[in-house]
Amino acid sequence: MSTSRASTRDLEIRRALVAWFARGHRDMPWRRTKDPYAVWVSEIMLQQTRVETVTPYFVRWMGRFPTVGALAEAPLDDVLTHWAGLGYYARARNLHAAARDVVATYGGRFPSTAEGLQALKGVGAYTAGAIASIAFGEAAPIVDGNVVRVLARVDALAGAADDPALKKQVWARAGELVQGDGGVRAGDFNQAMMELGAMVCTPAAPGCSRCPLVEPCRARAADAVEKYPAAKTKKPPRAVDAVAVLVERDDKLLLVRRPPSGLWGGLWEPPWRAERHIDDEAAARVAKDCTGLRVTNIQSIGRFEHVLTHRRMHFHVYAARGRGRLALDGYDAARWLARARLDDGDIDVGVAAWTRQILNRQWQEKT
Repeated sequence: MSTSRASTRDLEIRRALVAWFARGHRDMPWRRTKDPYAVWVSEIMLQQTRVETVTPYFVRWMGRFPTVGALAEAPLDDVLTHWAGLGYYARARNLHAAARDVVATYGGRFPSTAEGLQALKGVGAYTAGAIASIAFGEAAPIVDGNVVRVLARVDALAGAADDPALKKQVWARAGELVQGDGGVRAGDFNQAMMELGAMVCTPAAPGCSRCPLVEPCRARAADAVEKYPAAKTKKPPRAVDAVAVLVERDDKLLLVRRPPSGLWGGLWEPPWRAERHIDDEAAARVAKDCTGLRVTNIQSIGRFEHVLTHRRMHFHVYAARGRGRLALDGYDAARWLARARLDDGDIDVGVAAWTRQILNRQWQEKT
């Protein structure tokens, strides 16, 4: 195929997508603004998280932290509290750190190019391209799972969705396509690609009859849409048994804070640890090793499952009375929360979903 014909096809793809997006798309609060701060927050929240889940979090977040300056000034505990339940908590920590960098280094104004944006903590090529194209009009490409699927089908590109070689091809194609018409309406084009993958060019049962790219789609022409991209090889999550101990003293409950990095970093939780043997002795050992406290009156109060991407956590929850002096191991701070506050649902520190589940249900039901 000649260069001119290839360019004509690319122009057809681009114009069809932008026109389709202009005719109607999902109304999301972050699509009502081109404020780079709002675009950035939404894109970070949407990483590996569904739109339906993100929407109420985004609205609450923007109410509490309406500007990058407000986020930069907020304590990390407050930030994590407003993130609690979204998972992948490093995203919240990176947002906070990057906000402080924007204020300190850039005077509160975001870099306006994809290259400049990638200097911010937690901002990779995809997020930088989204902010640069939507907020600043730069013809920067973006590639997420939806875009991989759309372009793998449109161009009939071989390989699984997580194949580095396929991703490299898709990044190159996305870069070519977003430059069409001189890059005009680059933000609309990028959002249209994501919208098409989410609403029409879905992994199963794609809606080809209502797709604006049905004519140039090579996978459709070969009647092989669902073969592109090839299926990923999935590993089932590893099962992990863990003992969590609700340590009480004077009608208060002990929560400890994890160090700022790693899984659930910076969040508060009951002391816990993975254990092979689940019994009262394990609960006493976990409490002692994690907090330095000796515990008595140990009671098993329940068990529940919490599924992560690569782990299936089976939490075995115990309650016990704590004695002695705190000596934390693996944690960097401790707080005793009054029972009355927990009964009222007044949890004003950042906790993960599994901790909130314990505090909202197991703790109250114990007595």
